[in-house]
Amino acid sequence: MTEERPLAWAQAVQRADEIAALGHHPADSWDGRAIRGVLAVTLSVLAKRQERSVEEVDTGSVLWHLEQGPAMVYELGGELEPAAEDAEPEKAAVEWAWLVRRWPTAPALANSGGMPRGIGRGSPLPAVDVVTGWACAAAQAALAAERPAGLAPRTRVRVVAGEDKGRSGEVVAPAWLMDDEHRTVLPGPPPGYEVVFTVSGQESEPRRVAMSTIGGEIQIEVPGPHGEHVIVRTGDLDPEEHEAATQPSSP
Repeated sequence: MTEERPLAWAQAVQRADEIAALGHHPADSWDGRAIRGVLAVTLSVLAKRQERSVEEVDTGSVLWHLEQGPAMVYELGGELEPAAEDAEPEKAAVEWAWLVRRWPTAPALANSGGMPRGIGRGSPLPAVDVVTGWACAAAQAALAAERPAGLAPRTRVRVVAGEDKGRSGEVVAPAWLMDDEHRTVLPGPPPGYEVVFTVSGQESEPRRVAMSTIGGEIQIEVPGPHGEHVIVRTGDLDPEEHEAATQPSSP
């Protein structure tokens, strides 16, 4: 008797569920379904592109593709084809149709298919446009779990070198270096962390941070006024703070 292969789409949904759970959105909510769906589509198509099982798809590759934004998810969705061994191949097509449908702005239940919704509530845009960034954040959390970063989110740190030397702040997330040639994240621990500094008397929206590599150097793009969110290289953190920060701080 030959060993039965796992169903490709079902396998993608299962792994997507595991990653989406790191984002703390209930699975039976509009948010949870949308994030899981974007992840499942990404995993399923990357498995086909890379000629490997869903479980063998590198989390860094998932993160790289989601970092490109909704346009990349639409590209992947255009290649979505359930494998021949899928028992219910229509499930993938149904889920993709749900992810790309537009939503009525009112009433509230119609805007969410009758499910609880927090992300983009009231927006008519398709789920792909609304939650790709949230799916990306879940993939970042999954990668951090696979490659222990040492500094947990909300850890208090002090900077000892660079233009922000002497400032204290709070870790937001690891800052991974992208390998654009291979469409994945470079191996190893993160070369830096996104840190938020409190600026007295100044309130503004968090800034988006993008990292890429050119000739082996870290290139950082931080739009907006300096002083809110910045990337701090791992080596620029106070060693004593770094050691203490391996323990998560209290909420």
